[in-house]
Amino acid sequence: MLEGMKVIEVAYYYPAPYCCKILADLGAEVIKIEPPQGDPMRYRKEIFANFNYNKKILRMDLKKEEDLKRFYDLVKDADVIVEGFRVGVAKKLKIDYQTLKAVNPSIIYCSITGFGQRGAAKPVHDINILNLSGVCSVTGLKFNKPEDPNVQLSDFASSVFATISILAAYIHKLRTGEGKYIDVSMFNSALAAIPLHVASVGNGKGNIKDFVSNPGYRIYKAKDGYVSIGILDEPRFWKEFCKVIELDYGDISFDERIKRDEEISKQIAEKFKELTVDQIEELLKDLPCGVVKDLEEALKDSEIIKEISFENERYIVIGFPVRFESLS
Repeated sequence: MLEGMKVIEVAYYYPAPYCCKILADLGAEVIKIEPPQGDPMRYRKEIFANFNYNKKILRMDLKKEEDLKRFYDLVKDADVIVEGFRVGVAKKLKIDYQTLKAVNPSIIYCSITGFGQRGAAKPVHDINILNLSGVCSVTGLKFNKPEDPNVQLSDFASSVFATISILAAYIHKLRTGEGKYIDVSMFNSALAAIPLHVASVGNGKGNIKDFVSNPGYRIYKAKDGYVSIGILDEPRFWKEFCKVIELDYGDISFDERIKRDEEISKQIAEKFKELTVDQIEELLKDLPCGVVKDLEEALKDSEIIKEISFENERYIVIGFPVRFESLS
């Protein structure tokens, strides 16, 4: 759907390359500029393939005059530049917004950094941002200590927010002919990815306990695996849940559930450990319940996983997770 959009990517690792991967998934032509030694992510070939299989890759040494001229020639008819350097590096390389705007006045230029262009220029990765933004304190509430979620949330969130912003700027450009400068902060993106927690703490309500101290929102061990229950302040679901597993708590309030979490969750655990995963699924078939699968199992259930050929090797990659259909 983005056929005709030309994007140039000058970035390594996760946020900017994944943003450009999404744009390529949607039909944009993406040209990835690699340094002579290659993207540092090439040491994980399967990850590099997932992020870059649908891009055109060119190697350039932007510190050399002839390669910088080649780069400027690409920029002349590009729609979007996406870069992921620390603040100030693009300017040193002579590929900053002001420089490239002189080459192409209608360029859309997106920078993804740890703290934005007005923030600190220090080097950071996802784990640093997740701790600085309070995410690890939230994921560690159950353990009373910060906990790395082992999911690159700020990388992913900044990729997605960058993509959304680029698409908004592209629509603006199509209407007016004007480009835009887009400043994406991983720190702000991480906060925007946990809006429920920010809303609660920011308004003086403290950390949300709905997901931590709620016996109806938890993973329980079964006889042959694990299952997840997802019942929030939903009296109908809670009442039905208590009925089918024969618990005497169906009429208590949500607040009471949280207060009596230890007592109730212990009884649920006792019942579940005597049942198989299949038995629990059958009992809770009309309730928010899901078997805990490992990633290998989950991949078998997905329709967006595909095998591709990339740089003379075969890889399993993940496609775009949304289907577009014309419904009559």
